[in-house]
Amino acid sequence: MEVHKQEEGKFMPPRKSAAIDAMLKINPDHPIAKKYLEEFKEYGRIFTEFVNENKPKEQFVKPDLKPIDPEHMYQVFKDNYKFIAVKEFDESLNNFESRKLARTLVAYLIGNKSFYKSPLLCKNDKGEFKSQPDLNKGIMIVGSYGIGKTSIVETFHSILKYARSNEFHIKNKSGEFELLKWYEIYFSFCTTNDVVSEFEGIKRNENSDEDYIWDQFWKKHSKGFRYYDDVMTEKVASNFGKVELFKQIFEKRYSNRSKTIISLNYEGDTIDSTLEAFAKRYGERNYDRLFEMYNIIELKGESLRK
Repeated sequence: MEVHKQEEGKFMPPRKSAAIDAMLKINPDHPIAKKYLEEFKEYGRIFTEFVNENKPKEQFVKPDLKPIDPEHMYQVFKDNYKFIAVKEFDESLNNFESRKLARTLVAYLIGNKSFYKSPLLCKNDKGEFKSQPDLNKGIMIVGSYGIGKTSIVETFHSILKYARSNEFHIKNKSGEFELLKWYEIYFSFCTTNDVVSEFEGIKRNENSDEDYIWDQFWKKHSKGFRYYDDVMTEKVASNFGKVELFKQIFEKRYSNRSKTIISLNYEGDTIDSTLEAFAKRYGERNYDRLFEMYNIIELKGESLRK
């Protein structure tokens, strides 16, 4: 006698004839009765293993999350900045502009309405916002070389990246600690020249699956929450022809309503001359759309590099 497994995944117990049934009652020590009992026991073991392996796994239910405490998030940023930038975060630099940027990004990333009060949101001479602030938009950060734009954004990126796969806790407004990954805050980080190199590395030859790689490149850079560093410093891409790569990327991201953070250095001496340079390089269409896509932040401090 054997334990049989049916195709649908169910197990058949050993066959118990009338003779075996009678023998179990009259003489359970008989070899035939003992063999049946051993096979029935094995059947029970196999069936139990099958049930345990295939039972639905319990679904973890994420708790109702309370808003993140912005003060604690800012402290987390400062504590981790020294490991990412390999130096302490100096809040006082450029008339506390570094602190203002970090706090603005804290409010933006956690969806705190204090973002709308940021003194860095760019205004014109009449005191009107160049781009109406909106937490659903991305951010364009404009400032001089070497004032710490990249290191500040990179620190936030590193914290959020680590928290996605590790138990990293953050305090909510009630003083309770929650896993930061539960808030599902994350953005990708890359420089514009890295993207150009990635694009140029897509080889067109009969031995490569070019169409798939091509599709994956555009899917990657046209969707999702992403940060592009040093916009307007990238070279013109070359891959079987010259192409202004970020002109296309910005157009695709606009069409997909993908949230984007970008940083760029001043072109000329003012925010207006910088935006004009943006229009010249990426086209009037991208210029018109940037006010829909980005909150504009202007940093007026001087370079900290010596």
